[in-house]
Amino acid sequence: MKKISSFLLLLLALFLAACGSQAVRMYTLAPAQVPAGPSPFHGSDVRVEYPKGIEDTMGTRIYYTRGDLTRSYYLYNEWSQPLNRLVMAHLIEALQRSHTFRNVLDYASEAGADYLLETTIYRFDQRITGQEAYADVSIGLRLLRNGDHKLVKSRRFDYRIPCESADAPGFVKAANRAMERLAVDMVRWLRR
Repeated sequence: MKKISSFLLLLLALFLAACGSQAVRMYTLAPAQVPAGPSPFHGSDVRVEYPKGIEDTMGTRIYYTRGDLTRSYYLYNEWSQPLNRLVMAHLIEALQRSHTFRNVLDYASEAGADYLLETTIYRFDQRITGQEAYADVSIGLRLLRNGDHKLVKSRRFDYRIPCESADAPGFVKAANRAMERLAVDMVRWLRR
């Protein structure tokens, strides 16, 4: 009898634990849609360096900041990979599709490249103020010559995109719109 009651207690505990848990929703960035076109770097190779940023925000958590500057993250909602890896993949894909460079390499490649593209993620979170919510995305890019590391050009891209809702799905949609704009703006900037 004692074995049966212990077994029933274990089953009840497992059932209650399963009812109380919630599945984690995983999000990613949509592929960059950038048109191909002429570029002064068309005959050159570029290596996209691993993006840098505030260490806490470069993981898989999706952050938000309230109007009173309290910062937190959404439970049960995460990026599918660390944020800096998602941003790097998005930039590489945009550069490949645009044919701005002959070859686009990632940071781990040992192949020689004519240029390096450094990235700093300054902000990448949802801002919630009263009834308004928006994606706040700020990313800096620096193009360097690989041989002497001379700065060729540098620019910071800032986007404030309204969210449909003040939750993780609303932020992810707005963040994807910001990243789509970044891809187009980055290619235009490099082609000038």
